[in-house]
Amino acid sequence: MHRSAEKIDVEHFVIQGSPVSRTGALCHMDQAQRRASCRAAGELTIVHVSDLHSRHRRHLLETVIGLRPDGVMITGDLFDGVQSPKPALEFVAGLRNADLDVFYVTGNHELYRQDVAQLLDQLRALGVTVLENEEVAWKGIHVAGVGFDAWPEDIRFPETEQIRLLLVHDPYKADRLTEATASLILAGHIHGGQWRLFHQGLAGPGQRLLPKYTSGLYRTVQGMSMVVSRGLGDWMKIPRICNPWHLPVIHLLLPEAGPMAEPDALKSGHEPVKETH
Repeated sequence: MHRSAEKIDVEHFVIQGSPVSRTGALCHMDQAQRRASCRAAGELTIVHVSDLHSRHRRHLLETVIGLRPDGVMITGDLFDGVQSPKPALEFVAGLRNADLDVFYVTGNHELYRQDVAQLLDQLRALGVTVLENEEVAWKGIHVAGVGFDAWPEDIRFPETEQIRLLLVHDPYKADRLTEATASLILAGHIHGGQWRLFHQGLAGPGQRLLPKYTSGLYRTVQGMSMVVSRGLGDWMKIPRICNPWHLPVIHLLLPEAGPMAEPDALKSGHEPVKETH
């Protein structure tokens, strides 16, 4: 079982970004390969935080800051329906005090709270970009976010030829997107399947058995690239087994990085081979 606050699985992904008119090529490199690839490339380092559920995770703030990211993307369930919001707000305040850009979309557990509007206002007061079915320009790319109470196909984002990073809580909603909506999607919600055997999660929210999106790098049914986090907290009393807390780090290579290579390991709904650091 993994209940210790120290057991945070920091997992690195290198992704060659591309405009939304084409799907991006993805690869999973070791650190030596990453450094060699990125020397001649523009790169954005993004830390993906999901499903903290108002829990205090010792060393999480220091770990995120130590990764020296350009931005932190929070894909929902930062708060829990019943837990005090204080640990989550303190974590975000620490990120902002470190001068990190933070972007956020709601998950289902925020919507269980009566004070969700006040919490969103507190995040905005801290300098967090709360994305409620909208898109903003950031460091040469576009960041879009779909709140949990909206369906992606109902959102009409502005046309852009730049890389578009889309934040959404539930990865299954990504399957409802039209082709070329996003260059890269970040999602969480499934908690890695709670119990993991042979790289497969066993259960997910909504009585899903053997969910297809649980952890790591995928293609959606429309061929878009998606990174799914196993999350950093729990709302269930059932313990996680073989499923440590998860902190994906995305090294997004900008288009001028060079030719894209399509990996054979990545198929829609199947987990690629990963190397954990």
